[in-house]
Amino acid sequence: MDRISWRRTKMKRTAICFLIYFLFGICGHAFAIEVIPEMRECMQSHGSQKEYRVVIQKYADPAIVNKAMGLLIIKEPYITRADREGKKICYTVEGVTVETATEIPSDIVQTYRVCWENRRIVFFSPEGAKKGIPEADIIPEMKECMQAHTSQKKYMSVISRYADSDIIRKAMGLLIIRNPYVIKTDRVNNKIYYTVEGVTISTSSEMPADIVQVYRVGWQNGRIISLEIFGPK
Repeated sequence: MDRISWRRTKMKRTAICFLIYFLFGICGHAFAIEVIPEMRECMQSHGSQKEYRVVIQKYADPAIVNKAMGLLIIKEPYITRADREGKKICYTVEGVTVETATEIPSDIVQTYRVCWENRRIVFFSPEGAKKGIPEADIIPEMKECMQAHTSQKKYMSVISRYADSDIIRKAMGLLIIRNPYVIKTDRVNNKIYYTVEGVTISTSSEMPADIVQVYRVGWQNGRIISLEIFGPK
Protein backbone atom coordinates (compact mmCIF):
# COMPACT_ATOMS: atom_id res chain seq x y z
CA MET A 1 0.00 0.00 0.00
CA ASP A 2 1.45 3.42 -0.96
CA ARG A 3 1.63 6.31 1.50
CA ILE A 4 -1.41 8.17 0.09
CA SER A 5 -3.61 5.05 0.21
CA TRP A 6 -2.46 4.34 3.75
CA ARG A 7 -3.41 7.84 4.85
CA ARG A 8 -6.84 7.58 3.23
CA THR A 9 -7.48 4.23 4.90
CA LYS A 10 -6.43 5.64 8.27
CA MET A 11 -8.72 8.67 7.85
CA LYS A 12 -11.69 6.44 6.98
CA ARG A 13 -11.06 4.23 10.00
CA THR A 14 -10.81 7.28 12.26
CA ALA A 15 -14.08 8.69 10.90
CA ILE A 16 -15.88 5.37 11.42
CA CYS A 17 -14.52 5.04 14.95
CA PHE A 18 -15.64 8.57 15.82
CA LEU A 19 -19.12 7.99 14.41
CA ILE A 20 -19.53 4.81 16.47
CA TYR A 21 -18.29 6.62 19.58
CA PHE A 22 -20.54 9.62 18.91
CA LEU A 23 -23.67 7.55 18.37
CA PHE A 24 -23.02 5.40 21.41
CA GLY A 25 -22.33 8.45 23.54
CA ILE A 26 -25.74 9.88 22.68
CA CYS A 27 -27.80 6.71 22.50
CA GLY A 28 -25.94 4.16 24.60
CA HIS A 29 -27.88 4.84 27.80
CA ALA A 30 -31.19 4.55 25.97
CA PHE A 31 -30.40 1.07 24.66
CA ALA A 32 -28.95 -0.23 27.95
CA ILE A 33 -32.48 -0.58 29.39
CA GLU A 34 -35.51 -1.73 27.45
CA VAL A 35 -38.12 0.88 26.60
CA ILE A 36 -41.35 -0.52 28.01
CA PRO A 37 -44.43 -0.71 25.72
CA GLU A 38 -46.35 1.83 27.81
CA MET A 39 -43.58 4.39 27.35
CA ARG A 40 -43.55 3.78 23.62
CA GLU A 41 -47.32 4.29 23.53
CA CYS A 42 -47.03 7.63 25.34
CA MET A 43 -44.30 8.87 23.00
CA GLN A 44 -46.29 7.84 19.92
CA SER A 45 -49.35 9.72 21.19
CA HIS A 46 -47.70 13.14 21.00
CA GLY A 47 -49.34 13.69 17.61
CA SER A 48 -52.31 15.59 19.05
CA GLN A 49 -53.43 17.04 22.35
CA LYS A 50 -56.55 14.85 22.46
CA GLU A 51 -54.67 11.63 21.75
CA TYR A 52 -51.93 12.50 24.26
CA ARG A 53 -54.39 13.18 27.09
CA VAL A 54 -56.26 9.92 26.54
CA VAL A 55 -53.06 7.88 26.73
CA ILE A 56 -51.52 9.76 29.67
CA GLN A 57 -54.72 9.35 31.70
CA LYS A 58 -54.38 5.58 31.39
CA TYR A 59 -51.04 5.59 33.18
CA ALA A 60 -50.88 8.61 35.52
CA ASP A 61 -52.73 10.33 38.35
CA PRO A 62 -54.41 13.71 37.67
CA ALA A 63 -51.54 15.78 39.11
CA ILE A 64 -49.04 14.19 36.73
CA VAL A 65 -51.49 14.39 33.82
CA ASN A 66 -51.84 18.16 34.29
CA LYS A 67 -48.06 18.60 34.38
CA ALA A 68 -47.53 16.41 31.30
CA MET A 69 -50.16 18.30 29.31
CA GLY A 70 -48.01 21.43 29.51
CA LEU A 71 -45.84 19.93 26.76
CA LEU A 72 -48.79 18.99 24.52
CA ILE A 73 -47.39 18.18 21.07
CA ILE A 74 -43.77 17.16 20.53
CA LYS A 75 -42.61 16.15 17.07
CA GLU A 76 -40.84 12.77 16.93
CA PRO A 77 -39.66 12.54 20.56
CA TYR A 78 -36.67 10.32 21.26
CA ILE A 79 -35.09 8.84 24.39
CA THR A 80 -31.56 10.00 25.18
CA ARG A 81 -31.10 8.18 28.49
CA ALA A 82 -32.65 5.30 30.43
CA ASP A 83 -31.89 4.43 34.07
CA ARG A 84 -33.08 2.07 36.77
CA GLU A 85 -33.70 3.55 40.20
CA GLY A 86 -34.69 0.65 42.43
CA LYS A 87 -38.00 -0.61 41.06
CA LYS A 88 -38.42 2.44 38.84
CA ILE A 89 -37.41 2.84 35.18
CA CYS A 90 -36.67 6.45 34.26
CA TYR A 91 -36.35 7.92 30.76
CA THR A 92 -34.96 11.24 29.60
CA VAL A 93 -36.75 12.39 26.45
CA GLU A 94 -36.09 15.13 23.93
CA GLY A 95 -38.22 16.46 21.10
CA VAL A 96 -39.15 19.56 19.12
CA THR A 97 -42.21 21.28 20.57
CA VAL A 98 -44.85 21.98 17.93
CA GLU A 99 -47.65 23.17 20.19
CA THR A 100 -47.20 23.95 23.88
CA ALA A 101 -48.71 25.66 26.87
CA THR A 102 -48.28 29.44 26.86
CA GLU A 103 -45.29 29.36 29.21
CA ILE A 104 -43.29 26.97 27.00
CA PRO A 105 -42.03 28.24 23.60
CA SER A 106 -42.61 26.22 20.44
CA ASP A 107 -40.14 25.04 17.80
CA ILE A 108 -37.26 24.35 20.18
CA VAL A 109 -35.84 21.18 21.70
CA GLN A 110 -37.55 20.45 25.00
CA THR A 111 -36.39 17.85 27.53
CA TYR A 112 -38.41 15.95 30.09
CA ARG A 113 -37.86 13.07 32.51
CA VAL A 114 -40.46 10.43 33.30
CA CYS A 115 -40.28 7.47 35.71
CA TRP A 116 -42.38 4.30 35.65
CA GLU A 117 -43.10 1.73 38.35
CA ASN A 118 -45.47 -1.24 37.99
CA ARG A 119 -46.56 0.10 34.58
CA ARG A 120 -47.62 3.46 36.06
CA ILE A 121 -46.08 6.93 35.70
CA VAL A 122 -44.87 7.88 39.18
CA PHE A 123 -42.74 10.91 38.28
CA PHE A 124 -42.81 13.52 35.51
CA SER A 125 -40.56 16.56 35.27
CA PRO A 126 -40.32 18.98 32.31
CA GLU A 127 -36.71 20.13 32.29
CA GLY A 128 -37.13 22.99 29.84
CA ALA A 129 -35.35 23.91 26.65
CA LYS A 130 -32.13 22.05 25.98
CA LYS A 131 -28.99 24.11 26.50
CA GLY A 132 -25.47 23.57 25.29
CA ILE A 133 -22.09 24.15 26.88
CA PRO A 134 -21.24 27.64 28.27
CA GLU A 135 -20.52 30.25 25.59
CA ALA A 136 -17.22 31.06 27.30
CA ASP A 137 -15.92 27.70 26.05
CA ILE A 138 -16.66 28.52 22.39
CA ILE A 139 -14.30 30.55 20.20
CA PRO A 140 -15.70 33.85 18.80
CA GLU A 141 -15.57 32.64 15.18
CA MET A 142 -17.72 29.61 16.02
CA LYS A 143 -20.22 31.80 17.87
CA GLU A 144 -20.45 34.08 14.85
CA CYS A 145 -21.16 31.16 12.53
CA MET A 146 -23.86 29.78 14.81
CA GLN A 147 -25.52 33.19 15.13
CA ALA A 148 -25.52 33.53 11.33
CA HIS A 149 -27.95 30.63 10.85
CA THR A 150 -30.88 33.07 10.72
CA SER A 151 -30.81 33.52 6.94
CA GLN A 152 -29.17 31.92 3.92
CA LYS A 153 -27.55 35.19 2.82
CA LYS A 154 -26.06 35.96 6.23
CA TYR A 155 -24.89 32.38 6.73
CA MET A 156 -23.12 32.34 3.35
CA SER A 157 -21.43 35.65 4.09
CA VAL A 158 -20.05 34.50 7.44
CA ILE A 159 -19.05 30.97 6.41
CA SER A 160 -17.19 32.34 3.37
CA ARG A 161 -14.82 34.19 5.69
CA TYR A 162 -13.76 31.07 7.53
CA ALA A 163 -13.95 28.12 5.11
CA ASP A 164 -12.82 26.93 1.70
CA SER A 165 -15.31 26.32 -1.12
CA ASP A 166 -15.77 22.56 -0.55
CA ILE A 167 -16.72 23.08 3.09
CA ILE A 168 -18.96 26.05 2.19
CA ARG A 169 -20.98 23.88 -0.21
CA LYS A 170 -21.46 21.24 2.47
CA ALA A 171 -22.34 23.81 5.13
CA MET A 172 -25.00 25.44 2.98
CA GLY A 173 -26.95 22.17 3.07
CA LEU A 174 -27.92 23.05 6.65
CA LEU A 175 -29.03 26.61 5.84
CA ILE A 176 -31.26 27.88 8.65
CA ILE A 177 -31.16 26.31 12.12
CA ARG A 178 -33.08 27.74 15.04
CA ASN A 179 -31.02 28.38 18.18
CA PRO A 180 -28.13 25.96 17.52
CA TYR A 181 -26.12 24.94 20.57
CA VAL A 182 -22.85 23.11 21.18
CA ILE A 183 -23.26 19.84 23.09
CA LYS A 184 -19.64 18.65 23.02
CA THR A 185 -16.16 20.11 22.60
CA ASP A 186 -13.05 18.11 21.73
CA ARG A 187 -9.52 19.47 21.62
CA VAL A 188 -6.89 17.60 19.61
CA ASN A 189 -3.48 19.28 19.64
CA ASN A 190 -4.22 22.80 18.35
CA LYS A 191 -7.56 21.85 16.76
CA ILE A 192 -11.01 22.36 18.29
CA TYR A 193 -14.05 20.27 17.31
CA TYR A 194 -17.60 21.31 18.21
CA THR A 195 -20.59 18.99 18.02
CA VAL A 196 -23.72 21.06 17.41
CA GLU A 197 -27.47 20.44 17.54
CA GLY A 198 -30.32 22.59 16.32
CA VAL A 199 -33.81 22.52 14.80
CA THR A 200 -33.71 22.93 11.03
CA ILE A 201 -36.15 25.56 9.78
CA SER A 202 -35.03 25.68 6.15
CA THR A 203 -32.70 23.18 4.52
CA SER A 204 -31.50 21.88 1.20
CA SER A 205 -33.81 19.41 -0.56
CA GLU A 206 -31.86 16.44 0.85
CA MET A 207 -32.51 17.39 4.49
CA PRO A 208 -35.96 17.53 6.09
CA ALA A 209 -36.96 20.62 8.06
CA ASP A 210 -38.34 20.92 11.61
CA ILE A 211 -36.20 18.20 13.14
CA VAL A 212 -33.06 18.14 15.27
CA GLN A 213 -29.95 18.01 13.10
CA VAL A 214 -26.47 17.18 14.40
CA TYR A 215 -23.17 18.27 12.89
CA ARG A 216 -19.51 18.53 13.92
CA VAL A 217 -17.19 21.34 12.83
CA GLY A 218 -13.44 21.51 13.30
CA TRP A 219 -11.37 24.70 13.69
CA GLN A 220 -7.67 25.47 13.52
CA ASN A 221 -6.04 28.91 13.58
CA GLY A 222 -9.37 30.67 13.08
CA ARG A 223 -10.33 28.58 10.02
CA ILE A 224 -12.88 25.80 9.54
CA ILE A 225 -10.93 22.68 8.62
CA SER A 226 -13.70 20.06 8.66
CA LEU A 227 -17.49 19.67 8.67
CA GLU A 228 -19.34 16.43 9.32
CA ILE A 229 -23.15 16.36 9.06
CA PHE A 230 -24.60 13.44 11.03
CA GLY A 231 -28.20 14.07 10.06
CA PRO A 232 -31.36 13.86 12.21
CA LYS A 233 -30.86 12.94 15.84
